[in-house]
Amino acid sequence: MSVFHLKYRPQKLSDLDLADVADRLRKYLSVKEIPQSFLFAGPKGAGKTSAARILARLINCEDKIEGEACGVCDNCKDILSGRSMDIIEMDAASNRGIEDVRSLKEKAYLSPTKLKYKVFIIDEVHMLTKDAFNALLKLIEEPPKHTIFILCTTDAEKIPDTVLSRLIRVDFRKGGREELKRSLEKIITGEEVRITTEAIDFILDKSDGSFRNLQRSFNELVLSLGKELSLNQIEDFYSKRSGSYSEEDFENDLIGKEIKKILGKLEKMADDGVDFVVFRENLLVYFQKKLLAYFNVGNEKVKMDLKALESWINLLIRAAKQEKETEIDQLPMELAVIDFLGDIEDKNCNPKEIEKQKETEDLKKNDKLDGVKVVTIDVAGLNIDKVMESWGNILMTVKPFNHSVEAFLRASRPVELDGRKLVLEVFYPFHKDRLEEARNRKIVEEGLLKVLGVELAFECVLGKSKKEPLIIHNDTPMESVSEKLADEEKKEDKKDLYDVAKDIFG
Repeated sequence: MSVFHLKYRPQKLSDLDLADVADRLRKYLSVKEIPQSFLFAGPKGAGKTSAARILARLINCEDKIEGEACGVCDNCKDILSGRSMDIIEMDAASNRGIEDVRSLKEKAYLSPTKLKYKVFIIDEVHMLTKDAFNALLKLIEEPPKHTIFILCTTDAEKIPDTVLSRLIRVDFRKGGREELKRSLEKIITGEEVRITTEAIDFILDKSDGSFRNLQRSFNELVLSLGKELSLNQIEDFYSKRSGSYSEEDFENDLIGKEIKKILGKLEKMADDGVDFVVFRENLLVYFQKKLLAYFNVGNEKVKMDLKALESWINLLIRAAKQEKETEIDQLPMELAVIDFLGDIEDKNCNPKEIEKQKETEDLKKNDKLDGVKVVTIDVAGLNIDKVMESWGNILMTVKPFNHSVEAFLRASRPVELDGRKLVLEVFYPFHKDRLEEARNRKIVEEGLLKVLGVELAFECVLGKSKKEPLIIHNDTPMESVSEKLADEEKKEDKKDLYDVAKDIFG
């Protein structure tokens, strides 16, 4: 049996799963002088490489039919079979250095052996080094007339602006439900698979929006279960792939801080051969719905607070990146759990606090933070006024541990108490960055606990204009604080200059 994502790979523009992408490419090809440098940007499995190959064939076809490559001329046949020496594909994840780009540059200046255009398809182009990008920039600024460059990426933000500005960008996206359904139905029809509508809907619900992943998953289903598929069979198949650890049970164990229990289950899943990519993707979809429900989008029951949800989702995204870097399938998920439960001590996941946090969020929408003190009564009768009254004692408690941290705090203003989070207004990005460093954050939060008797996390926000700090009476004159802060900023500036010089001169 053929591999479905290869057998049913689009061969013409009209075959592309994303019709809007096909329409854009038609417009670019309809002009007298077609662009020579493209950027195809979007998630994995969206059809970027397939579209690049279709474009390469279309611009070199000898006998186009209604704006599509004929598929039967010598040029089309050579490209389809992979025999053409004028279609060069390069994986920038493996060939990312300046020497690789110089080699590509040498090939670019050679005339095509047979085709009208020599086409260079560079996959994962964002992985190129800085020097390699500089070399590539010179090539796409003034490309030889017989060349077309198609750069593909899943992370366009990592491409230098100087390169981006020279490219015609075509954005790809995850498939919508109807687009995914049409893609799947092509295979169902082509392979003569018997499957119910309910079973198709179940498969689409499990999809992550990737056409390629959908095709691969369906390929596994047919190989494992045959060409007559029932809903019960498919549900059992997916259950075995993602394990018996349900998303809801996983969430409850996270909230209960059952780290030993979670890690034990993950190890058991690894022994059972569970696909951790599928498991992680299911969790990501589950918690994304929880995040939306926090803002009243959907009907999911919210159990975590907003900060905890954001933190966990970010860790799941990080785990997805780490999956490519380790051969221990369960390790990225285990690290995510350990990091989350190690960090969650300063976050409140108690469901009883959710409504209170939502009310505070609504209050913040109506009150501007710029110089306005938002008074919120919170835990143990503590409010922002009491924090401000105790600010001098907090500074004196912090000072023995780190003079600089005390100085940064002295130049800030406590402006809001939101649940167990204290919001500090600071007036320089440098101060914000230093206060939020892990070691300094710990010092501040321990000082808050000692003085106020309540565990608080804190968040720094940049004020729009400089304001007078709180009037505090203790043994540190304001003049010495100002001098101390100025010295810190000078040291940081010198460090930045040193780093720049090191990058330039080695």
